[in-house]
Amino acid sequence: MTPTASSPLIPVWVRGIRVEAEGIRSFELWPRVGELAEAEAGAHIDVHLPGGVIRQYSLTNPGESHRYIIGVNRDPKSRGGSRHLHEQIRVGDELAISVPRNHFRLNETASHSVLVAGGIGVTPLYAMARRLTELGRPWTFYYCARSQQRAAFLPELFRLAASATQGGLHPIFDGEPGQAPLDVRGVAQRYRDADLYCCGPTPLIDAFREACSDLPPERVHVEFFGSGPAATATDAAVPARKAFQIVLQQSGKTLDVPPEKSVLDILLANGLPVFSSCREGVCGSCETRVLGGAPEHHDRVLSPGERASGTTMMVCVSRCKGEKLVLDL
Repeated sequence: MTPTASSPLIPVWVRGIRVEAEGIRSFELWPRVGELAEAEAGAHIDVHLPGGVIRQYSLTNPGESHRYIIGVNRDPKSRGGSRHLHEQIRVGDELAISVPRNHFRLNETASHSVLVAGGIGVTPLYAMARRLTELGRPWTFYYCARSQQRAAFLPELFRLAASATQGGLHPIFDGEPGQAPLDVRGVAQRYRDADLYCCGPTPLIDAFREACSDLPPERVHVEFFGSGPAATATDAAVPARKAFQIVLQQSGKTLDVPPEKSVLDILLANGLPVFSSCREGVCGSCETRVLGGAPEHHDRVLSPGERASGTTMMVCVSRCKGEKLVLDL
C-alpha cells in the first residue's frame, strides 16, 4: 500500500522504551486497537507530536504487525522531535503515527547485499540485516559511528552476523584514536556485483553516491535522515521556476502556483489537509499521487523508476514540467 498525503493516522501507545546507545533510545509502539500493517525492511513511519510537529523514523522490526519499533537519536539541534520523545514521552503515553512508507526497499533476491550505515542511519539497515538473515541471504555491514558507545543495536548486529550465511559486520569508530573513516570507494569497488545501500548524514551519502556513480543505478540505494543542500533555481541542472496550475481531482478545485510558491504552500493556503514535515524533499511525508501532467522532481526520496513513472511527487519541492498537474486531492 502506498499512502497518500491524506492517509488516516493510527493511534498507538508506547509500551516500551529502551536505551540502545549514548543518546539513542528505541520506542516500542503498539496499536490501541487491532493490528498494524506489516512493514517491509527499509520502511519508516511519520510520528505526530504536539504542536503539529511530524518526524520520520525507520522501523527496526520488519515482518511484525503487533508492534512497531523505532530508534531515535537525541539531536542536540532538535527542533522539537527527538527532544520531545527523549524528554517527554513515557511508557503508557499515546502517539499518532502514519502507515509505513518505503522508498528504501530491499532487493531480497540480490546475490549479495552491502549495507553502509552512519550513526542513527543504522535503523533501516539493521532491519534489512534482520530480514536477509531470516531469508538466508548473504550480507556485509559497514557501521560508521563516532564511538562504540554511540553505536545503537551493535550487540544485535553481532549476533545476526554470527548466524549470517556469508559476509559479516565491520564497525568503524572514526572518532576513536587511531581509527580512520570508512573507505567508501574501496567498498564500492570490492562489491561491484552486489546491491549497495547507504543511510546516514549527507557527507556519507554524497561520498557513497560518488563512489557508486559507475554502477547500475538500480543496484545503488540511499536514504537520507537529514536534509542535504537544497536545489535552487540558479543551479545549472534545475530549470528556472515558472507558474503553473494544479487541478485537484477530488475537491474539484483549480489553483495557481506562482514561481515563488511551492505546491504545498498553495495547498495549505487553501485549506487542503496535506501532511508535511521537512519541506526539503527528504522525508517523503507529503507524497501525493499524480493523475495527469508531468512532475518536475526535486526531491531526494523517489527512485529513478518512480520519477520516470510520473505517478507521484513530493509537493513540498517538486513542480510541473508543463502548464498543469492533476493531483489526487
